[in-house]
Amino acid sequence: MASANANTFPQAFGRYILTQKIAMGGMAEIFRAKSLGAEGFEKVVVIKRILPHFSEDEGFVTMFKDEARVAAHLSHANVVQIFDFDEAEGLFYIAMEYVEGQDLKRVLDQGAKKALPLSIAQAVHIIIEAALGLHYAHTRVVDGAPLNIVHRDVSPHNIMVSFSGEVKIMDFGIAKAASRSTKTRVGTVKGKCAYMSPEQARGKPLDARSDLFALGVCLWEMLTGKRLFVGESDFETLNNVLKAEVPAPSELNPDVPKELDAIVLKALSREREDRQADCAAFAGELRRWYYSSVADPDAASLKGYMHELFADDIAQLRTDVAAEVAMMEQLRRNGLPAPGSNSQQRRIVTGSQPAARGIPDERTIALDSSPNEHTLALPDGIASASQVPRGQTNIAPTAKSRTGWYVGVGVGAAVLAAIAVIAAGGGSKPVKGDANGTTTGAVEGAIAPKAHKIGIRIHAPGAQQILVDDNPICTEPDCDFGGEQGKTVKILARSGERMKIVYHKLDQDGATVEVKIPEPATPTALAAPTGPVVIVHVEPATATVTVNDHALALSNSNAKVVDAKLGDTLHVEAKAEGYRSERQDFVVKNPQIETFVLSLEKEKEKRTDSARTAPAEPGKIVVTAQPWAKVSAKGKDLGLTPVKTELPAGKYALTLTKGETKKTVSVVVKPGQTATVNVDMRTE
Repeated sequence: MASANANTFPQAFGRYILTQKIAMGGMAEIFRAKSLGAEGFEKVVVIKRILPHFSEDEGFVTMFKDEARVAAHLSHANVVQIFDFDEAEGLFYIAMEYVEGQDLKRVLDQGAKKALPLSIAQAVHIIIEAALGLHYAHTRVVDGAPLNIVHRDVSPHNIMVSFSGEVKIMDFGIAKAASRSTKTRVGTVKGKCAYMSPEQARGKPLDARSDLFALGVCLWEMLTGKRLFVGESDFETLNNVLKAEVPAPSELNPDVPKELDAIVLKALSREREDRQADCAAFAGELRRWYYSSVADPDAASLKGYMHELFADDIAQLRTDVAAEVAMMEQLRRNGLPAPGSNSQQRRIVTGSQPAARGIPDERTIALDSSPNEHTLALPDGIASASQVPRGQTNIAPTAKSRTGWYVGVGVGAAVLAAIAVIAAGGGSKPVKGDANGTTTGAVEGAIAPKAHKIGIRIHAPGAQQILVDDNPICTEPDCDFGGEQGKTVKILARSGERMKIVYHKLDQDGATVEVKIPEPATPTALAAPTGPVVIVHVEPATATVTVNDHALALSNSNAKVVDAKLGDTLHVEAKAEGYRSERQDFVVKNPQIETFVLSLEKEKEKRTDSARTAPAEPGKIVVTAQPWAKVSAKGKDLGLTPVKTELPAGKYALTLTKGETKKTVSVVVKPGQTATVNVDMRTE
């Protein structure tokens, strides 16, 4: 079997030429590679290769095969495609589509760093595309049999945005399909905690609406710039997911239209029956909002945004690709191994480099010991993994920050010079560079001997299930577990929805690890709300508010109405010094979260004659309607929606007409500001 420690590049592996090790985790390593064919044909791919010691784990090998078997059936513009699954040199591998771009997590981080966040329209466009890819996977039928795929790990790390503006779902590594030979045990919780659906957090059977919920979380976070369910611990995060108390995005970002609020909140319903029927329906609702509300869809182009955000990465990528083309041409002239040849018989070497650094934090391989969010997937956040350092004198350095397994290999003139030396010497013996850059004969690294195994006793009073590294091992409070000495394992003990996670290093044979599950919360801690959550938002924040003659306290301009029921009429009155008092009646129509807004108008001040002659600065108003409406104000026709116009500052009663349907809404236009109105003109 070949050693995973062979880090000389380029090297032949099966019918591929590996050009760079990009990342390495606990279970697999990732390479950029070339697939070669007749008449000079070559294609850039990504190789995910199982590590040697996991090849001895029959269960893991079966899971790896399952991943390839499931993903190989998927061919869609919004899904990263799997091209090949095979075994070479005793190692299983997957060859997949190479995409020039970044995962959505990196896009969001870079946007925040450069103060260039995604616009609302761009965020919606990304989720529409991702939803289409997921719906394709959910409904994929092969030979007349549905695959029943559920991704189960949808998060920004697994949504890819290419530099040309494409959006692709990647890493179906923990996808569950009816055709899998490794069945997921009931009660096993997989996927990142903060993006789980409530039913996934409970370990219940899942369907496509679980992935829909995760997409809703992604969109909510993109619209608000905040994390939705993340707590200080996995337990707190899961508890937040189970309660699924979701404020409207517009409460955190006033630029989010109310209609978009409703679509997002529906996707994030605690009960899956209350969500959209599937990801296609979710995409359809978002599309209708997008094309009725976004005045210039071209302005929401992701391509221009990505090029602005990652200009340095793209420039470096182009340089690297050009160098790699030159390198491959040099290798071709000196004689490449035939496609499919055994790379142990002929390995092409241009130098050596250390193993790639591990993938940090949330982007860890399965069974990683990161204390934050966890996944049982194979590499899912590779796009921001640390790169292979280049300390040797015969390998050209590359940029410090790269685009992970989507970025090309950096190869300089020194590499080409080394190739020429090898060609001159016949190229028959592997070489590696020493500290002075000279070349010496090298022996292929042998596989490291098996680590010593030790056993521990896990004691978790009251536990109904114990998992180690996300794998169930028993359903008793006491379990015995054996593993490799020196390895740190994650131990999760659970009783119902209560759970506790600890990390333990296997350094003492026969040790007892005690895991204390938290005591049950108060009966109301996880209780579902008895009615809709009603928020009254009042401006200014200094106002006093009464609802049905009961005073409410404002916090950041918001007050929560207790015990409101669907269909209730709320008499809301607000007063503030220096402002005109206002009283309005609202009807509770949303069974989830309802937000009512009252904006008080300032009282007119006495002005001098000169002040009266100075006109107030005008404001702007944007009116949209579904599906459309004719708009008028103070008897003046403003045209068909969408309407964008400038008006003198003041309060207006807008009349919207569609056929026999007529609705009137109030809006306050403030000097130098833009007021937005969205009205649903559809009849029941």
